[in-house]
Order: sequence, then structure tokens, then C-alpha cells
Amino acid sequence: MAANVLIIDQNDSNSSLIASKLQKIHYSLAFSKSDEDSLRIVSDQSIDVVFLSLPADFSESANSLFLDFFSVLKQLCGVIPIIGVIESEDQKIPPIKLDDIVDVNVNQETLISRMNALIKMKDLFDDSLLGAVHLDESDARKIVAFFYDNVDFLPKSVLTDAEIVMIRTWPTADSFSDADLFLINTNHHQAKECCAGLSLRKVNKYKPIFFTFDGDNKDNIDKHDVNLGFTDILNVKSNPSIVEQRLNSAIRYKKLYETFSKKLRKSLYLSAIDSTTEAYNRSFLEDYLKNVRRDLSNVAVIMLDVDKFKSINDKFGHSFADSMLKHVSNVIKRYIRASDIIARYGGDEFVVIMNDVTKAVAHNIAERIRERIDASAFGDAQCAVSIGLCCVEMKSDASLYEAILIADKFMYAAKQAGGNSVKICM
Repeated sequence: MAANVLIIDQNDSNSSLIASKLQKIHYSLAFSKSDEDSLRIVSDQSIDVVFLSLPADFSESANSLFLDFFSVLKQLCGVIPIIGVIESEDQKIPPIKLDDIVDVNVNQETLISRMNALIKMKDLFDDSLLGAVHLDESDARKIVAFFYDNVDFLPKSVLTDAEIVMIRTWPTADSFSDADLFLINTNHHQAKECCAGLSLRKVNKYKPIFFTFDGDNKDNIDKHDVNLGFTDILNVKSNPSIVEQRLNSAIRYKKLYETFSKKLRKSLYLSAIDSTTEAYNRSFLEDYLKNVRRDLSNVAVIMLDVDKFKSINDKFGHSFADSMLKHVSNVIKRYIRASDIIARYGGDEFVVIMNDVTKAVAHNIAERIRERIDASAFGDAQCAVSIGLCCVEMKSDASLYEAILIADKFMYAAKQAGGNSVKICM
């Protein structure tokens, strides 16, 4: 079964070497050179395995952004395997939890064998959760029948509920991404090629494929054909009720998997996002802090709190107050960098973690955020914030937890001084 593969690499030569070994087996490949694009692809697309090019000369101080990116990637991937790619066996490996590591010069057979072993374990995990999914999809379905002039053998109830598409030639350029089930007439001389072609396409991975026979030509299907990827064999001269039950059951399980996959991807995303502000939530932040393993250097932490938020909440109501928090979150996102992390720390507090940044740049960003929020018209309420900033420019054995606590103390100092200001730890 061909898989959807994401290759993350800023070094084109590594991508090319891995891709060349996978393209020969017709894997579906996606490429990314940026952290932001990689996270978007993992969140939005159905990915089976990720190949991640590892830094050639790794050190925790020089590659802190890579460690932060991996921490977020690992959380979003969930059970999706991540395989590290190195240029040589003596390359230093980052202290991260990978599922496997391969040399760019690994032979094709070994690469695919190790990749497929990880994908199989992922699929077993996926399958084990199918039973917990409640199917509330509509009964609409699409059946694609190959090498038939008519489908009179299908029960009327199936014909009524389904859109039937008949294909008389193979190969075809159409991937039938919206199909729910495939029927292949084994009388046709290209039946086996058709089945193999469909099953090799990732988009059809969990779609049932039935070899059909009319009671006389079952011998056209031998025991070796199971490797072609078909789901079952169907006698079109069976009792119509039996045909109906078997087709409906196959489609139901296909829809169950699709529903489960959507819910799982949505759950992984929502588990990391605060629904009110659309920033990362406290749980995600705690996981991130646990996975960060490095000494602090050129790191800045911003702690931000909305001034007089309780009074605003009491006067204008929860809905208005939530809208203000969303507005504050949007302003912060507008002025921080793509590599920075913003999380809702609790209530009306936000934390921003910035890597590879000078004190001057971090202070400027904090001031711009404060000024922009202060200048914003937000109904009848005055929206202002107090900001505490902790910068660690020289290498330190302090932790991010400690930097957050210091930024928090300076944020309270800003509030006690009247609010609408930035206090920086010098």
C-alpha cells in the first residue's frame, strides 16, 4: 500500500536522495522547507510518515529553534511516525524522541521495510479506536463499477441510495477520491491490473474493493490475488439481500474510518488550542516546557495581562470579555515572529516565548504590542495591557519555567505601577 510521506528538509540533496528511493514505489510525497509549512501540512493532510532531516552539526545552543520546532511537530503528529535523516552514521544525533533514524545512503529495500513497519504499527493503533467512533454521516454513497455495461445485479435499495459510476476502460487518470466502494468484474482481462492500481493509491486505502463473479468465473481469482489489495469476493448471483448487506457493511466501515480520522486530527489540533483566543493552551505549553532540553541563551519571555479585566468582565459580560481576549491574542500574533510561541497562560494572561532574539528586539516587540492594543477601539471599554519581559542573552542554566516566573513578577510590577506599560528584567 502506497503511503503519504512528508519530507521536511532545508537541504535539497537529502530530500532528493530519500525521494528518489520512494518515488520508484509510487509513494505520494509532500515536501516542506519551513517549520510553519510543515506544521500546517501535518495538521491539514493525511500523513502516514514524516522524514525529518537532522542538523549536520548539532549543538543545543546553535539549534534551539530546531528543538522547539520538533517539540511542536511531535505533539501534532500524535501516532504518525517521525524518521530522522542523517548524512553519515557518525553524525551527532539531537536528544529528541524519533521513531527511527536512517542514513541518506540507506538502500531502498531497507528504507521501505523500516518505514512500512512503522506505518503498520500506526495503522493498528488507528484501527483499534474505530469501535469508539459513532457514525452519524448521511447514507449517501458512491459506487464505481469497472468493466460493466450495467449493474442490474445490485439490489434496488442500493441503487436508490447510491450514485453508480461505470468505467469500461483501464487505466484511467481519475483517482475517484469521492468513491465509497469499487466493484471489479473479474471476467475482464485487466481486472487484476485495475485492482492493483486502485489499491496502490493512498486515497483508496480504506475503500472496499470487491472482485465480482457471476457464479461461473470464480476460478479467475486464485489464492495469490489476495496480495492485489481487494477487500472481498462477491457473487453477483447471490441473494440480493446478501449482496446488499455485504456492500452496506463494507461502506459503513469505510465511513467509520473516515469519521474517526477526521475526529482524531481535529482532536489533536483542538487539544493544543485554546478555543477562545486560538492561541496554544496551558496544557500544550506545559508539554512544550517538559520537552525543551537546553540551556537558555538569547531567549525572551513575555508575560502579558489585560488591565482591569475583571471589571470589564463584570460590566460588559463574558461574551464581550472573551471577544477582547481574542482581540489581544490577534494583536500579539501580528507582532511576534512565526517561530515564536504564544499561549494562553490562564484567565486573561498570555505568555510568549521567543528564541534567538536580542533584548532590544524583544523589548521593541513588547512595546509595539502594548501600543497597538492601547490604540485599539474596543467598544465602550478601554483595552490596555501590562507586560513583563525576561530576557536571557548570555548562556544560562536557568529553565524556561524560571524565566516565566520572572516575567510574571515584572508583569505584576507593571500593573502595580498603573498598568499599560512594559517592565523589563535588566
